[in-house]
Amino acid sequence: MEESKEERNLTTKKRLRFGNLLSTTFASLKHRNYRLFFFGQLISLIGTWMQTAAQGWLVYDITRSRFFLGVVSALSTLPMSLLSPFGGVVADRFPRRRIVLFTQVSLLFPPLALSLLVLVGKVEVWQIAALGALSGVINAFDMPARQAFVIELVGRQDLMNAIGLNSGIFNGARIVGPAIAGTLIVTVGIGYCFLLNSLSYIAVIVALIFIQTPMVVSQSESGSVLDTVTSGFKYISRNRRLFGLLGLLALVCVFGFSYTVLLPAFARDILDVSAQGYGYLLTFNGIGAVTGALFVATMASKVKNRKHILFIGISLFSVSIMLVSLMTRFTLALLPLVFAGMGMIMFLSTANTLIQTTVSDEFRGRVMGIWTFVFGGSMPLGSFVAGAMAQYLGVPLTIKIGALICATAALIASIFSETGSRTSSVSSV
Repeated sequence: MEESKEERNLTTKKRLRFGNLLSTTFASLKHRNYRLFFFGQLISLIGTWMQTAAQGWLVYDITRSRFFLGVVSALSTLPMSLLSPFGGVVADRFPRRRIVLFTQVSLLFPPLALSLLVLVGKVEVWQIAALGALSGVINAFDMPARQAFVIELVGRQDLMNAIGLNSGIFNGARIVGPAIAGTLIVTVGIGYCFLLNSLSYIAVIVALIFIQTPMVVSQSESGSVLDTVTSGFKYISRNRRLFGLLGLLALVCVFGFSYTVLLPAFARDILDVSAQGYGYLLTFNGIGAVTGALFVATMASKVKNRKHILFIGISLFSVSIMLVSLMTRFTLALLPLVFAGMGMIMFLSTANTLIQTTVSDEFRGRVMGIWTFVFGGSMPLGSFVAGAMAQYLGVPLTIKIGALICATAALIASIFSETGSRTSSVSSV
């Protein structure tokens, strides 16, 4: 039966709408440099999440100790958190593309060494911890430079879209990487997870070699490194928006995001599911995170006041983890976890964008270094606080308290934000 003219027109309109949606969601990919970086990072991040899953399995297989699981994880993250303000200074003093290229080449070697130790059967837990700590030190210089580098790839207009897409591939890799690692562990052996992670860095290294950007070095002040780090903290303390956003980030990371640490106990003791069920909880949470990232990328050019997305995100997150804490049936907990992941990424991506569009370029590296310091340092602290509270109050009540603190912090921040906006408007009249 031949299609009518009206039906053809309707089909054409639908295709145009879909095409416009794609061009809006993936707007940053029109930039050649970002396109190279995007696909290089996608491959590299899948390798990173393969290693994350395999490393935890290897440590527990060697030691049968939950304590050592925490120690190795802490040694991987603490150097990154503590040294990242100094990494921010480096990002303000040297070309960021060169810094990221150097750090990505450096990050290739720890997983390569670990893969060789595993494949020859000589691996010990102290070696895993030492190589993890080395990667953490390198990441302290990689992350501030890499985050500050994004604006050089896409410009200010497409920055929020690019940050959203970066969150999307990070969380997409969080779903795909562990699945590949699990398959490799049972088929060819765990050592190949680390080897493939090492090789995955080649993708982003090649991308960085072909990226062509102007030689950008910010005009940060000379002087001692410590004075330059201190000036970054002073700059934030004098800027109400930056101080408020980083303070809100710290509160949410300590009391909100730590719910992920309690998920294993919640899955086993409250929902009464096995490791497979726990895996599904993580998967649904990851699906929500990817959805949130794509939502932010799509809305980047449509929403004028981006603070609205930030407060909607944190509100959605708070309500969702509150609902999770009330669930006693596995299937009913899945949907709130999707929305929790979505709200979490909406908040993080928008907060990152607001900070980067507020900061002057000469302080960009240092501010992103302090972002990494706050984000990376708050998570281990939150894990400790959540674990201690859950031991005495139980997992559901601990998650409820975290949700209430996040919601209250968001409400207070929203009120102060609106007050500040009105004050600015009155002052300008």
